[in-house]
Amino acid sequence: MRKLFFFDIDGTLTSAKEFGKIYDSTRAAIAQLQDNGHFVALATGRALFRAKAFQQEIGIKNMVCEGGNCIILNNEQISYEAPDQALLKTIYEEAISKQVGIALSCEDSLHRITPNSLFHEYAGDCHEFMEVHVDTDFRIEKAEQIRRLFIADPMKKMDMEKLTQIGIMHYGEDQFIIIEPDDKYRGIRKVCEFLGEDESQVVVFGDGMNDRKMFKAAPFAIAMGNAVKEVKAEADYITADSDHDGIFLACKHFGWI
Repeated sequence: MRKLFFFDIDGTLTSAKEFGKIYDSTRAAIAQLQDNGHFVALATGRALFRAKAFQQEIGIKNMVCEGGNCIILNNEQISYEAPDQALLKTIYEEAISKQVGIALSCEDSLHRITPNSLFHEYAGDCHEFMEVHVDTDFRIEKAEQIRRLFIADPMKKMDMEKLTQIGIMHYGEDQFIIIEPDDKYRGIRKVCEFLGEDESQVVVFGDGMNDRKMFKAAPFAIAMGNAVKEVKAEADYITADSDHDGIFLACKHFGWI
């Protein structure tokens, strides 16, 4: 029976040791799954523009990105749902009132806006990841749409319970945190509905903290050997790590390739 495979990117499809490296065994497994008639997609928290670049590199035409809020099928965007705008604006206002460094992404690009120098002061250099521009005239009311927030809060002033209502990703050694959706399975369920596919045939692969919700909800979840313990605890099967043919071996084990 046709399966629907959804793969996390970093530490799953790519090396856990060398950023962005894709092993030949992983490429072979993906190609064989597709040749055997299975549906193959990415399931990532990455922004759309970052995920598209990886799509082209690995040759997967379908994906759930933006942490479950954006769906791409056959390289075409089917839907995008912005995170809770009222809550994001409340978080922004709290950061301003508590003098916490904050930047906003209001478009699908590297460009970020910050209203003062605090984000640069607390987060330091982040040019490899994004371009943060100071706009002292910026007002939150100007933002037509907020896609994610970036918070540099070394003194831990922010209300973490409020932040987790959307989702948190820690960048580097807590250089800053990213407030972004983290329910990938929400998007996976929408893909099944759109395609008219049986959700019971979904198989997910992952390794990181932002895969926990996906693992809890998925009918069958496979953790990489390098996965965090919280993800392994939710897994139905644990394969080898991403640097030792984990995806290929799991797919062979279950007879999918």
